[in-house]
Amino acid sequence: MSELEAAAVADLFDLGGSARMGDVVARGEQGHIRRLDTDRGGFAVKESFAGVDDAEAEATAGFQARCHEAGVPCPRPVPDREGRYLSEVDGVAVRVMTWVDLVDPDPLLDPQAVGETLARLHAVPTTVTGEPHPWHTEPVGTQEWRALVKASRAGGAPFADRLAALVPDLLAAEALLTPMTSRQVLHLDLWADNLRSEPGGAPCVIDFDNAGPGDPDRELAMVLFEFGRDVGPRIRTLAAAYAESGGAGRVTSREDFGLPVAQLHHIGRYQILGWLAARDPEARARAHAAVEELIDLPLNLAMIDRILDELGS
Repeated sequence: MSELEAAAVADLFDLGGSARMGDVVARGEQGHIRRLDTDRGGFAVKESFAGVDDAEAEATAGFQARCHEAGVPCPRPVPDREGRYLSEVDGVAVRVMTWVDLVDPDPLLDPQAVGETLARLHAVPTTVTGEPHPWHTEPVGTQEWRALVKASRAGGAPFADRLAALVPDLLAAEALLTPMTSRQVLHLDLWADNLRSEPGGAPCVIDFDNAGPGDPDRELAMVLFEFGRDVGPRIRTLAAAYAESGGAGRVTSREDFGLPVAQLHHIGRYQILGWLAARDPEARARAHAAVEELIDLPLNLAMIDRILDELGS
């Protein structure tokens, strides 16, 4: 965005004068973020790549605002002058949040702090409408996994053989998938990219774009896998901190891991297709790195049982 567009964003969201827009500081699948500085401080400006559903964007930003008000460590969404969280500048969908300095994603964050933060999130009162998105509950399926292996081999993907060897484990995990009860609104994307720390070590939750109805048991299972890192003391510390802080979720069965299994598999499929379709080395490298994550630390039945054993001990 130019300086003129920076001024337009600052005016639209009433952010102050002397607006200066920086370069892209973070890039995701749905958009990128720039820092905007004004005489009132720093702000994060998220520009979306494609069409954004207005109602969904308003709902997720509203949930984030309630989380911030309830003391969850997260940026505060900033409404525009008309009270909307999603606006348009020169044809680009734009959202604004307060700026927070963050360190790189790290799944080895302090498990005590992670557990306490998740409990705070789950304590935010919400009104549930609608059903969980299929991304959180449905399998990729035998036919699609086999097609992905075939396409990966035909495309010369360096991960093709390891993906093929992993498919039986992927299908065994997908056999656990059951419908998810909509108990409350959840973040639903609490991977290390989105639960990070500030430079001083304090946790911070970002990117509420996928927030929606779900079961806190399953989101707890997601966080135990991502931040437990298959290390017994980390798993037990995180679970204990969550429970002692009032977290309502409990992980007691294999089926509780349905949310992270479904998400990881859909992310993996998306990234494999991204690798196959990539037209530049940077895009291919990003997709390759994401596929390697799926292969290197799969959420298989053995991993699920180890986590359950730690919780039971």
